[in-house]
Amino acid sequence: MPLQVFEPYRAKLPPIKAYLSELWRRRSFAIELARFNEKAEYLDSRLGSVWLVLNPVFLAFVYFLLVTVIRGGSDGFLTLAHILTGLFLFYFAQNCINAGAQSITSGGRLILNQAFPRALLPLSSAITALRQFLPTIPVYVAIVIIAKLIVPGISLPGFTWSYLLLPVIWAGLVITSFGISLFFATFNVYFRDTSKLLTYIMRIWLYASPVLWLPEMLHGWHRVILYLNPLGPVLSANAEIWIQGRAPSAPDLIGIALWSFIALICGGYIFTSREREFAVQI
Repeated sequence: MPLQVFEPYRAKLPPIKAYLSELWRRRSFAIELARFNEKAEYLDSRLGSVWLVLNPVFLAFVYFLLVTVIRGGSDGFLTLAHILTGLFLFYFAQNCINAGAQSITSGGRLILNQAFPRALLPLSSAITALRQFLPTIPVYVAIVIIAKLIVPGISLPGFTWSYLLLPVIWAGLVITSFGISLFFATFNVYFRDTSKLLTYIMRIWLYASPVLWLPEMLHGWHRVILYLNPLGPVLSANAEIWIQGRAPSAPDLIGIALWSFIALICGGYIFTSREREFAVQI
């Protein structure tokens, strides 16, 4: 079999079909890089990947105390369950975007010494974030089941057919987060303070998302605020399934589809139109 060499594109935009074909052919590279990054991240930690679960759980209890106990709310565990399931999803988006934003600048040696589609680097960050997110799902389910057994008066719904929509919602979350990470990865090449600003951006984004508050709190035209947030429809639809036990509303599903499309197309365009300059800029 003849040796195939990927040559960097000199035009502003690469041929989409050839670029995607090359991404697919080299998918094992992104997977192996994600596996390496995941191991390296917790190399010096005794608890290792257990922190993937402990961190959002501890933070959920802190927010629960602030939102429910101090405020004097009555739906204690429902509020905790809503915060917890929202944090698990938001942490995935945060990890994907933060790691993706630094993937190009931290992968300088690879970019200078090898020719490959640069999108493989933020893609590997998205795969790492996904591998870290999946173990949190059974933990959340276990917490809910145990709470139902030992805490009286919990009205969380049982499993219904609407849970079959969760993979679709999570797929929208992955695509949206990956698209946004492509944008910030490009921006970080030219403005190195982007990764530091992201810490504050993600914190504000958390407060503006339906994690610490319920989507039902927004009425009338105020619900537009929910759909202007790229993560708003995903978090709202996820909460409807886990907390309310019903299928997501049509506006939520449409919002997920639209934001997935917008984030991937816009982020992909900005990234691929600039990636030929990355080797010079880093």
